[in-house]
Amino acid sequence: MKTQSSTYFKFAAAIFCWLAAAPAQAADKSHPDWPCVQGKIESLSPTAVWDGPSIDADADAASDESIKDLVLQLTSRRVPIDQAAKAVKKYADGLAAAKKDEQLTHLFAAVFNTINSQRKTVMNGLEKYVRSQRDRSAQVQQMGLDLEKLQKETGIDDESEAKVAKAQQDYDWAARIFQERQQNITVACDIPVIMDERLGEISRAIRSNMTK
Repeated sequence: MKTQSSTYFKFAAAIFCWLAAAPAQAADKSHPDWPCVQGKIESLSPTAVWDGPSIDADADAASDESIKDLVLQLTSRRVPIDQAAKAVKKYADGLAAAKKDEQLTHLFAAVFNTINSQRKTVMNGLEKYVRSQRDRSAQVQQMGLDLEKLQKETGIDDESEAKVAKAQQDYDWAARIFQERQQNITVACDIPVIMDERLGEISRAIRSNMTK
């Protein structure tokens, strides 16, 4: 029985270390903490989603009070894209013809700057999460090795069995938490992709309301 336990804990420890390291090994080599299949693009380029007037000089657009609420609505992933498109059209319809393209370009700049900033926050948080998983993996590994040692060294009296049972319970719980957190990485990797797609859709909605 002890031999089986020894094999199990060594195997489990190796798996936990591999799980924590594998995402980084499979990802962008220039960003070792980046766990996603897609390469890490730290900052988007407006030209990737926008063929309208340049927004290079519009860095402060997101602070424009006249469109602040609209920008929050357009950049929120909880707002359906069709609802966001209707909000863009309503805003565009209320603009003077002579200023429409200028104001809509300003709106795109605000949306772009906001989503770009949100993406950076999400990606930095994801890399921090991966680093914490590596630390957690090492802790689980050590708990498994400590449990194996405890099983070999303790006797068969009630007190010893209770001590081993408690260590086993702690190990199982830590392993479960690690595995659940590891599964979250795949879900989190989808967030930047969803944000990129939303930016493209909002861009098209804005451009469709411009005169040229």
